[in-house]
Amino acid sequence: MNHISYEKWLQYVRGELDSATEKQYDDHLYGCDQCLSIYLEAVEAMEQALPIMSNEDIFTDMVMQRLEGQKKKTITKSPKQSFYQKAIFHYFVAAAMTVILMTSGVFSHLTNAFNDFETNKKKEPSFVMGLMNKSVSLIDKVEKESKEGNK
Repeated sequence: MNHISYEKWLQYVRGELDSATEKQYDDHLYGCDQCLSIYLEAVEAMEQALPIMSNEDIFTDMVMQRLEGQKKKTITKSPKQSFYQKAIFHYFVAAAMTVILMTSGVFSHLTNAFNDFETNKKKEPSFVMGLMNKSVSLIDKVEKESKEGNK
């Protein structure tokens, strides 16, 4: 297994490598404990090279204030919706249409049409019943002919 040098890991930590090489190094870290320890040394060295903060609490407060300011900017009131765009209007229209259709008798005509369809359907035997009846009549005919032939 080829190990990656300390200098290359420093470049990786600084972000100086191209994305394909970074991907290779990422994959290599998963399988090589020796390179992982070298990488951690490079991270520690990079951490020590960063400037020291004089007061971390002030820095934290400044970041939080900026975040709150950005949050207030992103949360803006949506423009006022017109009456036609509100849900209550749509519910009212649906209820009104239901009442109109019920009083005009559309629903009763639909149920009558369904009942008529069902009664017409019951009068005609189904395909399977028709096939069965034809089979039974054919069997009866064959039995009748065989009895007449035996006499």
